[in-house]
Amino acid sequence: MSSKRIPCIAEVDLADEHSESKGVSLESQWRVGTANRTQSPFGGVLTSGLGVGTHVDIMPTHIDHDQIFKGLIEAFFREFMELFCPAEATLIDFTRVEFLREEHFTDVQRGTRRRLDLVAKVGLKEGGEKFVLVHGEFEASRKEPDSPRRMFRYFCQLFLRHDTEIVPIAVFTDDAHWKRPVPDRFELGLAGKVFAQFEYHLIKLKHLDYRSFVDSANPLAFALMAKMDYNRRERVRLKADFLRWILGVPVDPARRSLLVDFVETYMPLAGVEQAEFEQIVASDQDYVEVEQMITVYEQEGIKKGRQEGLQEGRQEGLQEGRQEGLQEGRQEALILLLERRFGELPAAVRQRIRKIQSAEQLDSLLVAVLDAKSLDDLPL
Repeated sequence: MSSKRIPCIAEVDLADEHSESKGVSLESQWRVGTANRTQSPFGGVLTSGLGVGTHVDIMPTHIDHDQIFKGLIEAFFREFMELFCPAEATLIDFTRVEFLREEHFTDVQRGTRRRLDLVAKVGLKEGGEKFVLVHGEFEASRKEPDSPRRMFRYFCQLFLRHDTEIVPIAVFTDDAHWKRPVPDRFELGLAGKVFAQFEYHLIKLKHLDYRSFVDSANPLAFALMAKMDYNRRERVRLKADFLRWILGVPVDPARRSLLVDFVETYMPLAGVEQAEFEQIVASDQDYVEVEQMITVYEQEGIKKGRQEGLQEGRQEGLQEGRQEGLQEGRQEALILLLERRFGELPAAVRQRIRKIQSAEQLDSLLVAVLDAKSLDDLPL
């Protein structure tokens, strides 16, 4: 079987072998960071020791890149395949996709066992009951030596276990510009004879020019632009553009929030850059929706929630206070935006909003308001 451009379904598991943070929401992954450091929506990092509103020109020291990419790619699996494996994507029946989250690789020589990042079992449009696998690995750095050999070993174990075609994909997400490329193939041979030849899709995001995807209708491309190659001197306006393009695609609110969160995680702004960003979205009519989202998430909601959370935290425990404050901030932000869009809310609607305890539900509603034509369009 040829291992290049195989009809596919990718079994991509983004979990690092040292990370067992399964079950943690994507939102908490990028917002929590380290103990007292919180990624601020639409700019900077807020640190409790520095006070609310302080911008620090660093990203959180602990970001679970695997979880972030896994959540994003699972939610946009079809878009991922269409973007990077278009030939295989045309063969896949995307109504029959199952993510195999407990696929492990056993290294007998080292006596170790690790979970594969992403593995998807997919059906084919004209394959009857036949299925293939898509296997994806997400690499935040190239510190792992001999990636091609490792991808081949994963491929062999998956083939022995499932006895079907496999589409192998390695996505390198580091920000370095490689001087020496990583091969996208691996061979075994002796005395001039090749006994095994293996190829895989190698995607190095930083080597992709974001401008090549500007005219794309693929919403995932707009989020991944945050990890592609661009002029850092233009990053402030580009961030506004990436968010504007995301808000302009027909994607449901929950999935759209994943795209927005991804850009926020990998394009944090602080200080002068944050001020420039706010000026751009406030003064240019093209960024009206971006400005509305900033208003919802930070100026009226999240910032107020952090202030209340920090105040309560000093009295009852910093972490508990911040969480309660954030929750109240979301509720008040939702009420404020609804009233700006549709006028004064009935008391019953305000009461129902204040009873919502799910952060994910509140965030989805905050984004859904931007597309709603009336209150009847929202699940309130």
